[in-house]
Order: sequence, then structure tokens, then C-alpha cells
Amino acid sequence: MKIGIIGAGLSGIIAARELARQGHDVELIEKSRSVGGRLATRRIGDGRADHGAVYFTVRGEELEREVQSWMNANWVQVWYADPYPRYVAINGMNALAKRLSEDLTVQLNERVENVQVEEDGTVTVKTDVTTRSYDRLVMTAPLPQSFELLGSLVDQIKPALRRLIYSPTFVGLFECAGDVQIGADDILDQELVPGVLKIVDNRKKGISATPLVSVYMEEAWSEDWYERPEAETLAEIERLVREEVGDLGIQSRQLKRWRYAQAKDVWHEPFYQVSHHPIYLAGDVFLEADDPSGRTRFESAYLSGLRVAETIEKNMDR
Repeated sequence: MKIGIIGAGLSGIIAARELARQGHDVELIEKSRSVGGRLATRRIGDGRADHGAVYFTVRGEELEREVQSWMNANWVQVWYADPYPRYVAINGMNALAKRLSEDLTVQLNERVENVQVEEDGTVTVKTDVTTRSYDRLVMTAPLPQSFELLGSLVDQIKPALRRLIYSPTFVGLFECAGDVQIGADDILDQELVPGVLKIVDNRKKGISATPLVSVYMEEAWSEDWYERPEAETLAEIERLVREEVGDLGIQSRQLKRWRYAQAKDVWHEPFYQVSHHPIYLAGDVFLEADDPSGRTRFESAYLSGLRVAETIEKNMDR
């Protein structure tokens, strides 16, 4: 069976691994130059800075077993535990995505333009490079982007799902001089100045050889500042950081905009099939019905990819 997956973030990679393990011909299509989605790490000089997921936690047994195998392979490690472990990927979160996708077929730098279902039931995916045909398609991009690709098929999706709204997030990346002192565990995420969500020292976190600080901004602040010039936005983030922790001796600065960083609500099923068509929506916004957290996170992305792959395989056996 030929299966296409749009989006090579965690959900897409996990679905692809499981379907490939079952013997299917699986292909990931990713518009960026690297896999990972919000498992994102940027090289700055001789250092690395995560600017998507800061860390991940584990609640369920399935991911717990997987993480233990990643630790045995020296892919991840515990950063700190307060009160439960915060896991980070060695050499940055993007390194984990690359390792998980090593044996998969991935088409990078390829942007999907539209998706259509043909009369014979196959799915045609037109990209800016070529046209591809699949027996099944999994779409893991943020829902607004997936809906745009589906065209008139979006009318067959439940209105409640179509109404889910995403918030943006800004992340300031600052290269600093000398040693940096940030919090007891090299992260500040409580009672910060308004607008700032987290401040992270990537060197003390263990992924950078040089002092690089990632500053994550709150959703409301990011919405207010989303259309402002980059230089003005960075200057304001830097001002707020100085107000919180003092002078860091900032030598260079970069900005990352995540347009669809966080869904304001979730869908209480691990994936969604578009009507009777062989098209499935998956990603961190899709939570299992008994999920106790009620929010998007690394584990919800992992489980969504796993569950959609299991369902596709089970339906093929009918």
C-alpha cells in the first residue's frame, strides 16, 4: 500500500515509522529543509538553541517504553525533574527527529498545493515539484494549513473541528557573552514579567557549547506583536529579558515566529478521518478521549501518529 504523509513533525514521523514497520510504502512530504516541525533547533555560531519544544514529559506507558529505548541509544536524557522528569534530546530536539526519521523516505523542500480524491479512491497530492498519488493520506500540518489544501473536501469535516483556533508564539534567540545565570534549573517559567513565558539557557541545558538563551513569549503578547517589524519586536523582547534577569551581555539576536504554535482548544479523538475518504488528520491537537492533561504536547503528537497508523493498518485487514 502506498501511503503519503504531509508534514514531517513528530506525528508524521511516528505514523511513518509504524506504517513502514508494517511493510507499507510510505513517503513523507515536508515543506521545510529539515524534518521535525516544532522539534526545532537552530545553529548559531558554535552553539545550538532549541526554539520549538523546550522539553517533553511522559504520562503513559507506551511513550515511556519508547523513551527508555531512546535513552539506551543515547538520543535523549533527563534535564531536570520537578517533580517528574523533563526529557531533552541530546544535541537539540531536532536531532531526535532526524534520528527517528533516518530510515524513512522524506521529500524535503516540497510544498503541497492541493489534495484531491480521484474516482478510483486514490488521493492525488499536487506539490510545487510534482504530483504524487497515494492509497491513503495522513495530514499532520496545523489544521488551518490542512484545511486550505483540502479545498471543497473541508465542507465534509465537522464544523467544531473547523472552528479550532491557533495562537502564534515568538521566540527570541540571544547569543550572550560569558556565563549566564538563569534560575535553579537553568530555566525560568514562573511569575515572569508580563509577556514572557519561559527563559532557557541552552548551554546549561546541555545542547550548546556557547551561551545561547531562548526566550519564549506568551500567546497574547505574540498575537499583539505579530505584525510588527522584526527589529522592533526583538528589541522589546530583549528589554523584557533585562527587566527579568538583568544584563546578559547579548552579542547577537534572532527571532522565530511560530504562526500555529498552540491550539486554543483540542479534539478529543487521536485523529480524524475526512468523511469516508482515505484521508486522515493527525497531530498534537488530537488527544485520546481519556487524556488527563487536556492540552497539546509532545506525547499527544506521538500518540496521534501511532493511533492513526494502527487504524490504517487495521482497516486494511478488513
